[in-house]
Amino acid sequence: MSLAGAAQKDLCFISYSRNDEQFALRFANDLRSAEVATWVDQLDIRPSEHWDRAVERAIVGCRCVVVLLSPRSVASENVADEISLSIDLRKTILPVMIEPCRLPLRLTRMHLIDATASYASALKQCLAEIRSIVSGNSPPPAPDPESLASVKGHLAKVMGPIASILVDRAAARATSIEDIYSLLARHIPNDRDREQFVSMTPRVVGATDDERPVATMDPAAKTESISPFELERIATALTKFLGPIATIVVREESKTSGTVRQLGCRLAGMLSSDEDRERLLREIGAHC
Repeated sequence: MSLAGAAQKDLCFISYSRNDEQFALRFANDLRSAEVATWVDQLDIRPSEHWDRAVERAIVGCRCVVVLLSPRSVASENVADEISLSIDLRKTILPVMIEPCRLPLRLTRMHLIDATASYASALKQCLAEIRSIVSGNSPPPAPDPESLASVKGHLAKVMGPIASILVDRAAARATSIEDIYSLLARHIPNDRDREQFVSMTPRVVGATDDERPVATMDPAAKTESISPFELERIATALTKFLGPIATIVVREESKTSGTVRQLGCRLAGMLSSDEDRERLLREIGAHC
C-alpha cells in the first residue's frame, strides 16, 4: 500500500513550539513530498476556525503524532496538552529531537528519533516508522470525541466530576466504545448504578444481549495494598495540583497500583508540566 493511498484522513499531526515553526514547516513539507498526508496548524487551520478545536479534531483524526522536541517545545503547555491527548487516545507518537533537551516524562520510554546530528537520517527514520503504521502495526482508532462525551455524561451521573478522568484513562486501554463501558463498570461499587450504567452502552448493530458488557466488579478494585495513611498523604499532595477531586483520583488509581511508586507514576502522568510532575513525585517520595 502506498502512503498516498493509505487513508483519506490526515496521517500525521505535527506537534511543535511556535518558536520552532521554520523547522516544523520544513519537516511537514518534506513528509508531504514523500506522499505522507500531514496536518500542521500553520498550513491547515482555516481563518474561521478556533485553534484549540481544530487541533483537537486533527489529533482525533490522525494516525500518528510527530512531536518535535526542543527546549521550547518541552516548555510549551500547548505541546504538553497535545501529547497528553495523543496518549489518552492511544495514538502512535513519534518523538523527534531537533535540539538537545530534557524529555517530557510521558515520552521517556518511547523510541526517540534524533535529528540533532542528521536531519536526513531523522526524516528517513520517521518515514520508516510511518510506513510501519500504514502497514497495519498501529493501535486501533480511538472512539470519537462525541462518543466519549456521551460516556462521560453517563458516568458522571453515578460518579460525579471524576468521570471525565476515568473515561479518558479507559479510552487509552480500550479498543471500542463497548470496551470503555465494560472497563468503567468494574469501578462502580453500587450494583444498581453499575447495571444502569451498562444499560446505556450503545448497541452494536447485529449484537445480541450476550455480547453487551457484563457488569462485574474487578477483583483488584476491592483491595488496597497501600496503607490508608499513605493514600491520605498522597491525596494531600495531589490536591495542590488537582483540587478537591484529588482524593477520588487517588482512591481510584490505588485500586490498580501495588506500590507508592506505581501510584505516584500514574498520578504524575495526569499533570501537564514537568515541574508539577517532579514536585508531586518529590513530595510523595516516589520516582519513575
